[in-house]
Amino acid sequence: MIDKDAVVVTGLGMCTPLGSDPAAAIRAGRSAVMEQDALSALAHRTAAVVGGIDLRPWLKRRKDIKLMARPSQLALAAAGRAMGAWVDDSDEVAIFAGVGREPGDDGESEAALVAAQINGKLDEAAVAGPCRDLYPPLLPLKTLPNMALAHISIHLGVRGENGTWCGGAAAGISALRTGFWTIKEGRAVAALVVASDSWVSAGAVRDLLRMSGGKGITPPGEAGVALLLEPYGLAKARGARIYAEIATLRHVTSVAIPPHHAHLGDCRAADALLAVALQICDGPGKTEIAACEPGQPMIGVSVSVDAAFTCYDGADMDVPHA
Repeated sequence: MIDKDAVVVTGLGMCTPLGSDPAAAIRAGRSAVMEQDALSALAHRTAAVVGGIDLRPWLKRRKDIKLMARPSQLALAAAGRAMGAWVDDSDEVAIFAGVGREPGDDGESEAALVAAQINGKLDEAAVAGPCRDLYPPLLPLKTLPNMALAHISIHLGVRGENGTWCGGAAAGISALRTGFWTIKEGRAVAALVVASDSWVSAGAVRDLLRMSGGKGITPPGEAGVALLLEPYGLAKARGARIYAEIATLRHVTSVAIPPHHAHLGDCRAADALLAVALQICDGPGKTEIAACEPGQPMIGVSVSVDAAFTCYDGADMDVPHA
């Protein structure tokens, strides 16, 4: 018997290279990892890329998409699906996000970057002078990592307690653990947990190759993932669909390589939360999912799916398709 104060997942949304229900696609043997024309000049040429991101159901103004970097678009697409299960006022719903490094722009800063150099080398005086003068003053509103949370708050009306973690796979797990304790401590009636990242551009893959020190890299991917958390007692009282129970782990001994890399690539900051979502879609069972940043302790969560829950087979999940 599940405790009324247990933290459960009542909303789930994904935006991935295999659509909004990647678990079913993976079971069917599909993979989105393939050669990309944009990477043809690099030593590594494969990645898993989302074909299209439709934000029309959630945008307050269609032109606002011009203010969103790709990770923000992925995050909003996932969060919109997860919040579709919430029928009450979302103003007090907490929101926690795990994101990657600052995403690149679409060329708006090119002139400023050129002006930052003298004789092909970065120059401090040039950065403080012509580079600064040419840099678009509003560009950070698009590219700052925590803008993913801001866009979700704006367009979905989620305005409760909030926070953003930036890094690798542990960023998404940190956001999930914070959402868990926010519910357990009664600081919010529900918590939206989101993770998103994109490493599929030529510039991102170039950087991955540089950081690898000449070694091969895991095919990169991109994804947005969102989970809506609630106390079991409240979720049951309102007749919510329950997908899984989440708990934090005190001790983590190892971090496993997610099996979805062969199908969806390494989605970095979204990777561990994506593993949680895929585990939920795999049906009844219990597992532990952990992540670790370089030089930091390992952190993790347990995911429990009971056959008595409303949905326990990913093929039957009511997840909107892209």
